Amino acid sequence: MKNKLDCIIVDDDPMSIAILKSLIQKTDFLTLSAQFTSAIEAANFLRKETIDLIYLDVEMPEMTGLELLSTLVKKPQVILTTSNSKYALDAFDYDVTDYLLKPIENYARFLKASNKAKENSMKGIGVLHDQNTGMDRYLFVKVDSLLVKIEYDSVLWVEAYGDYVKIYTNEKMYLVYTTLRTVEKELPTTEFMRVHRSYIIKLDKIENIDQGNLQIRDKIIPVSNTYKTKLMERIHTL
Repeated sequence: MKNKLDCIIVDDDPMSIAILKSLIQKTDFLTLSAQFTSAIEAANFLRKETIDLIYLDVEMPEMTGLELLSTLVKKPQVILTTSNSKYALDAFDYDVTDYLLKPIENYARFLKASNKAKENSMKGIGVLHDQNTGMDRYLFVKVDSLLVKIEYDSVLWVEAYGDYVKIYTNEKMYLVYTTLRTVEKELPTTEFMRVHRSYIIKLDKIENIDQGNLQIRDKIIPVSNTYKTKLMERIHTL
């Protein structure tokens, strides 16, 4: 468990950056690694560096904050910063940790959002590596007081369930105290994909797809408009 979260600020407004820097400096579990006034610059940085948390503005020229999120293969935790409350719904669709309305003047509200990120980082999912292949082919999840090994090949889908997730496999369902976002960060993006704010699926387990849903075994899983185009790009069609 990390004592500090490495974070970056992505915002095209210098005043907003100054306010966020001040708030981060007051918070002993946060370390500011970099700041960017361009989402494109931030995307280039994130391709090379690993950080824990982004304070991300939504409305920026050239590339918006939400467009930046859609380009990331492995997503850090994200706290959206916006002057428009309409983006609260996008916060759910993109499964961000929280969102802050500008101007961000209330330290207590900033701290509440940042504490969510800290708590998420403490929740128990960890990956073990296959020493023969060098690839992550399984993960261990904490179920009650046990660490249980789950093979990637056995996973069918993962479903958000309040403060828990349900991991459905060929054999059984595991109820794990963590977030869907934490699970998403650990699963290989070559095999798994989020298709809805509440669902991650294993691509090779899909049996059929219609306009707004897909089927795995007897389960009908909704596909949101946010992810539909990307899903169709990932599957092989004639």
